[in-house]
Amino acid sequence: MDESMKSSFLERENVTPISSSYQMKPPAEDKFQELMVKEIVRNILAESLAAKKYDSETIKNLTTSIANRINHAVKELKLKRYKHIVHVNMGERRGQGVKSGFICLWDSETDTHISETYINDSLFCVATVFAVYLY
Repeated sequence: MDESMKSSFLERENVTPISSSYQMKPPAEDKFQELMVKEIVRNILAESLAAKKYDSETIKNLTTSIANRINHAVKELKLKRYKHIVHVNMGERRGQGVKSGFICLWDSETDTHISETYINDSLFCVATVFAVYLY
C-alpha cells in the first residue's frame, strides 16, 4: 500500500496512526553522568578505606557496605531510564596480580560503565558501576 492510499484509508476509517512511544537513545541531558558517578565512587572509596587494614573476617561486610553506599548515591542522581549495577572487588595487597572480566549484552551507544581503584598499604579495591539504558 503506497502512502496516498494509506493516508486516505486512515482518514476514511477515522484512525489515528500510532507512533512509537519508546526512545532508542537518551537525550543528551539524560545521558549517564560518568564523571559525576566516578567522583562519587572515588569519594566513597577514600572515605571507607582510608585507615582500613585487610582483614579476611570483615572484608565481606566491608565490600557489601561500600557497594550499598555507591548504589544509594547513584540512585539519588535519579538518572532517567538507566538501570545500574554496582560491583566491588577487594583483596589483600601482597604483590600478586589479579585479573577480572565481565561479559554481557551491551549497546555501545547507550550503555556504559565507570571503574575506580583504591589502593593502600594493606588492600586494593576496584569498584565498577555499569549503566544500562532501558528502551
